[in-house]
Amino acid sequence: MPHVVIEEAGDLQELFQAFVPIMHRAGTDILKVQEFYVGRSGKEALLESVAIERGIARSFFVQLKRHERSITVRLLPATDPEKTPAVKQVMALIAGFIRTVYPASHYGKTNLQEYLSVTTGLNGAPESTGGEMT
Repeated sequence: MPHVVIEEAGDLQELFQAFVPIMHRAGTDILKVQEFYVGRSGKEALLESVAIERGIARSFFVQLKRHERSITVRLLPATDPEKTPAVKQVMALIAGFIRTVYPASHYGKTNLQEYLSVTTGLNGAPESTGGEMT
């Protein structure tokens, strides 16, 4: 299952407050993160996402789980989309957004390394992922 852990990250409520919908276009592919829902406990969140790749739209939720000093980004098993490059890129965009909100954070365990490098600048600092990107 694709995932990334962001170490030294803060709480989900601050991410919720900073969230703006994300849209990224690359050729004919369109990646969107449209809504951010936080659970009552404040330890879990769902991000409603769509990946349109080669004309095929996949709707799914990305799950954020807050641990003591980290946040895990993974696919919500209930939606279980095909793990295409576009779906993995959506997860990387969300991870980059978290790093933007928490600039002292860093990537921990992941199997999405090749996608994460696209969301960070040359110095390893995250680039802005909010709003429309082309």
